Amino acid sequence: MDKEMEKLLSLAAEIQKIFKVFYLAGGTAIMFKHNHRESIDLDFFKGKPFSFTRLSLKVRNYFQVEKEEKGQDSIDFYIDKIRVSFVFFPFKNINRLENIKGVKKADDYDIFLNKIYVAGRRIDPKDAYDAAFLYKTYRWDKEKIERDFELKFPDQSYKIYLGALLSFEDYPELPDWVKEILMDLV
Repeated sequence: MDKEMEKLLSLAAEIQKIFKVFYLAGGTAIMFKHNHRESIDLDFFKGKPFSFTRLSLKVRNYFQVEKEEKGQDSIDFYIDKIRVSFVFFPFKNINRLENIKGVKKADDYDIFLNKIYVAGRRIDPKDAYDAAFLYKTYRWDKEKIERDFELKFPDQSYKIYLGALLSFEDYPELPDWVKEILMDLV
């Protein structure tokens, strides 16, 4: 593990001790387990609404905050040049949380489903890359993926979100292997 990854994991563990109800999800959570690509931010999710004001006060109590940015469903803090996001994500995980070196993280399958969902809401090549990596690693059953996606994200069409993920022309360059693996989902 290189120094940057150790620094990130150390900060994640420190945050986890203080904010026990949040869990890590996203590319960095995958990186901590598989070291599949470099990721330099921390995304902590919570399924229930939380007060940005209270969270901000508590974060500032424990950490030197360089910058703070509020979004609609998230609040970001820059701590030691690392973006740390706390996200309200009102979708129940299919599988139990895992523990990686003292940090709670979403199961890889849930992160995979989340990557499909988020691809329908933004264009970020990291989502396609992460989804392809996870699908290549596990090769989950396609019918199960569709069922679980629509269970996790009620009233959302798996096919529409998958279509967004597979709109390769919308992304900056993606490696060919990513496109090939993702096309296997069809």
